[in-house]
Amino acid sequence: MNKNQKIVVIVVGTVLLGMLVYPPFHLDIQKGTFNQGFGFIFDPPGYSGQATINIVQLLVQEIIVGIIGGLAYFLLKE
Repeated sequence: MNKNQKIVVIVVGTVLLGMLVYPPFHLDIQKGTFNQGFGFIFDPPGYSGQATINIVQLLVQEIIVGIIGGLAYFLLKE
Protein backbone atom coordinates (compact mmCIF):
# COMPACT_ATOMS: atom_id res chain seq x y z
CA MET A 1 0.00 0.00 0.00
CA ASN A 2 1.51 3.32 -1.03
CA LYS A 3 1.11 6.74 0.58
CA ASN A 4 -1.83 7.83 -1.60
CA GLN A 5 -3.71 4.60 -0.93
CA LYS A 6 -3.25 5.10 2.82
CA ILE A 7 -4.71 8.59 2.51
CA VAL A 8 -7.73 7.20 0.61
CA VAL A 9 -8.30 4.54 3.29
CA ILE A 10 -8.12 7.11 6.09
CA VAL A 11 -10.44 9.57 4.32
CA VAL A 12 -13.00 6.91 3.38
CA GLY A 13 -12.91 5.47 6.90
CA THR A 14 -13.44 8.91 8.40
CA VAL A 15 -16.35 9.65 6.06
CA LEU A 16 -18.00 6.28 6.81
CA LEU A 17 -17.62 6.84 10.55
CA GLY A 18 -19.05 10.35 10.21
CA MET A 19 -22.06 8.99 8.34
CA LEU A 20 -22.66 6.47 11.13
CA VAL A 21 -22.43 9.13 13.85
CA TYR A 22 -24.70 11.57 11.94
CA PRO A 23 -27.20 9.34 10.09
CA PRO A 24 -30.28 10.42 8.12
CA PHE A 25 -33.55 10.38 10.08
CA HIS A 26 -37.17 10.11 8.99
CA LEU A 27 -40.51 10.32 10.75
CA ASP A 28 -43.29 7.82 9.98
CA ILE A 29 -46.78 9.05 10.80
CA GLN A 30 -50.24 8.30 9.43
CA LYS A 31 -49.97 10.99 6.74
CA GLY A 32 -46.73 9.53 5.35
CA THR A 33 -42.98 9.50 5.79
CA PHE A 34 -41.18 12.78 6.29
CA ASN A 35 -37.46 13.41 5.99
CA GLN A 36 -36.04 14.91 9.20
CA GLY A 37 -32.52 15.50 7.88
CA PHE A 38 -29.29 14.42 9.51
CA GLY A 39 -28.58 14.47 13.22
CA PHE A 40 -26.40 13.11 15.97
CA ILE A 41 -27.23 9.45 16.54
CA PHE A 42 -28.05 9.92 20.26
CA ASP A 43 -30.12 13.08 19.71
CA PRO A 44 -32.57 12.41 16.87
CA PRO A 45 -34.44 15.34 15.36
CA GLY A 46 -38.19 15.51 15.19
CA TYR A 47 -41.03 15.66 17.61
CA SER A 48 -39.73 14.57 21.03
CA GLY A 49 -37.23 12.13 19.52
CA GLN A 50 -39.74 10.08 17.52
CA ALA A 51 -37.64 10.14 14.36
CA THR A 52 -35.91 6.92 13.39
CA ILE A 53 -32.80 6.25 11.33
CA ASN A 54 -33.46 5.90 7.62
CA ILE A 55 -31.54 2.64 7.18
CA VAL A 56 -32.07 2.38 3.41
CA GLN A 57 -30.66 5.85 2.74
CA LEU A 58 -27.77 5.22 5.13
CA LEU A 59 -26.87 1.93 3.43
CA VAL A 60 -27.03 3.50 -0.04
CA GLN A 61 -24.72 6.29 1.12
CA GLU A 62 -22.28 3.83 2.70
CA ILE A 63 -22.22 1.65 -0.44
CA ILE A 64 -21.62 4.63 -2.74
CA VAL A 65 -18.76 5.93 -0.59
CA GLY A 66 -17.32 2.41 -0.42
CA ILE A 67 -17.43 2.02 -4.20
CA ILE A 68 -15.86 5.43 -4.81
CA GLY A 69 -13.20 4.73 -2.18
CA GLY A 70 -12.47 1.31 -3.64
CA LEU A 71 -12.12 2.75 -7.13
CA ALA A 72 -9.80 5.48 -5.87
CA TYR A 73 -7.74 2.88 -3.98
CA PHE A 74 -7.23 0.69 -7.06
CA LEU A 75 -6.65 3.61 -9.41
CA LEU A 76 -3.82 4.84 -7.19
CA LYS A 77 -1.97 1.50 -7.42
CA GLU A 78 1.59 1.78 -8.60
